[in-house]
Amino acid sequence: MRINRTNAAKLFITLVALLAPFVSALAGDGLAPGSTGPDKATANANYDQKLGDKVPLDLAFLDENGTEVTLGSCINNKPTILIMAYYRCPMLCGEVLAGVLDSMRRMGGDFTCGKEFNVVAVSFDPKEKPELAKAKKMYFVTEYGRKEADGGWRFLTGKMPSIEKLTAAVGFHYEYDRMLKEYNHPSGIIVLSPNGTISRYFAGIDYPPAEVKESLQAVAKDNSFVGTREIRDFFSCYRYNPHTGKHSANVMGIMRSGGALMLLLLAGFYAWKCWRIPGIRVMVIGIIGYLSLVPVIMFASMPKLAFVGIYVVMTIAIIVVGRILWKSAKAQRQLPPLAGAGVE
Repeated sequence: MRINRTNAAKLFITLVALLAPFVSALAGDGLAPGSTGPDKATANANYDQKLGDKVPLDLAFLDENGTEVTLGSCINNKPTILIMAYYRCPMLCGEVLAGVLDSMRRMGGDFTCGKEFNVVAVSFDPKEKPELAKAKKMYFVTEYGRKEADGGWRFLTGKMPSIEKLTAAVGFHYEYDRMLKEYNHPSGIIVLSPNGTISRYFAGIDYPPAEVKESLQAVAKDNSFVGTREIRDFFSCYRYNPHTGKHSANVMGIMRSGGALMLLLLAGFYAWKCWRIPGIRVMVIGIIGYLSLVPVIMFASMPKLAFVGIYVVMTIAIIVVGRILWKSAKAQRQLPPLAGAGVE
């Protein structure tokens, strides 16, 4: 059986062209080049320090029990540490909460969360619910080990209007990565006075207990007290490896790229060697259809019905094209009668 290698080569090139944008997009989301530590925050994921401004105390949120509360009731006329995070964050958010916990432990027994000051963690992900906030609270309050913290360390969730107003008030800039389904945002905490004035920002995930305590005590005495501007970098919470303290390779992106590349090589090999076999043609067309859908699935934001519609259309197209190719391949495989065999 002679194989039309020209046609097979054309098909292989077509497959490469279809997959190249997808693979390059994933590959470009892999290693953080030249990084030996956490990435510095970018314009899209940073804190715009608004020292001296006030946060809206009337913003409504849900606490960890699902009860509607206001930001002001959580501050409760006490110096407060405000944490902007999201609870399912696989990267820095847990380190930020752990950093606050460690700093509070080292402030001494005479300075306790829920007594001398409060802590309010607010999720900026509107999809998160009180159940998740409650689980976080149970863990960190238990680790803190002081009963006063049960009423003084609040974990809030809320709807987008309240989230947007609060993030704008404190200068918190973040962005959502549709492919990774994660948020890129700066890491740090904010010290608020009892009346909601922004007094100081602390960047990173390590907060010197003496400095944080001093800031809280200062605003307890003077609501209008404004501390020094934070000069450290607000590290970006993006593909951060808490075990190494560095931004490392996006393993999931690499695995996806490798899987797509294997499909491409498989389709190319069979198209090159066995294009005349009907089933091979159907398989190759199916792979092309699948790979063409991957970028839409990963990057597009559309209703579920739209995705279902795309799948249905692609499935029908693959079946129709596959059937045509199947018949074409079967026709090509019909061998002519052998000369002299008595069947001319």
